[in-house]
Amino acid sequence: MNSMIVYLAGLQIFLLLLTLGIALVLLHKTRKIHLATYDLQSAGRETRMLFAQIQSLLALERKLGLAEPLPPMRGWVGSPDFLLRVANSVLERKPETVMECSSGVSTLVIARCLQIIGRGHVYSLEHDATYANTTRDLLARYGLSEWASVIDAPLQTEHTETPWYSERLIPSDLAPIDMLVVDGPPATTAPLARFPALPRLAGRMADRSLVIVDDASRPDEVEMVKRWRKLFPGGVFTDCYCEKGCVMLAFDRPLTAGQGSGSDATRPNSSGTAGEPMRDAAVGARSRA
Repeated sequence: MNSMIVYLAGLQIFLLLLTLGIALVLLHKTRKIHLATYDLQSAGRETRMLFAQIQSLLALERKLGLAEPLPPMRGWVGSPDFLLRVANSVLERKPETVMECSSGVSTLVIARCLQIIGRGHVYSLEHDATYANTTRDLLARYGLSEWASVIDAPLQTEHTETPWYSERLIPSDLAPIDMLVVDGPPATTAPLARFPALPRLAGRMADRSLVIVDDASRPDEVEMVKRWRKLFPGGVFTDCYCEKGCVMLAFDRPLTAGQGSGSDATRPNSSGTAGEPMRDAAVGARSRA
């Protein structure tokens, strides 16, 4: 009798351990299936994004009609979907003067669009002398040098709390800026590294202007645009779908720096928190009737 009880108890323990083992195996398999499903979903998203970039690249190259393909456009370079939006904006608005923060393939795209419409010039601020020369060589290679000027503009703090492009070589007789493309300086330069673009250039903007921001999905750019909209209210805000994010701000009246108020309208100090208002924010402001 006792041996039977011991046998049954042992059998129960065995069955319990067997059930536990099966449950652990099933849990492990379920987790692997979950991870595999996530990987498939992630791969699917990446595939769709890659397909969208290929579509944008094909549309862009067809629109530009260049004799040879565009240079590679990944990494730091503007993505094809962003450059396609820039190209469409130039072709539609036909700007006389385009200012670009940074240079590269985007400079080439803008210059070609200006050549197509038969008017205008793009001025690109570039802090890296080597990269500036590379862009000049690129423009020469595609026969677009007369439509673009790459301005050597090392980063300095003459007018700003954090490093910003030197404005000494911007032509004194520069026509009002119809379009501003913001894709620099590098985000690693400082917190809200690109914030000075609009406050510094506001006084040079045309009465009707368009600002295009790349990398607009990043937290710094989101905060930057928020502060711009407070400093310069009244613009039409468009959040465009692009791989890295793209925002457009269209203004149909002159920009006056300091129109906004409050801490969100100030520029950050070195810790990334709200600091002093931008110094000399409307440099080069022109008189308007």
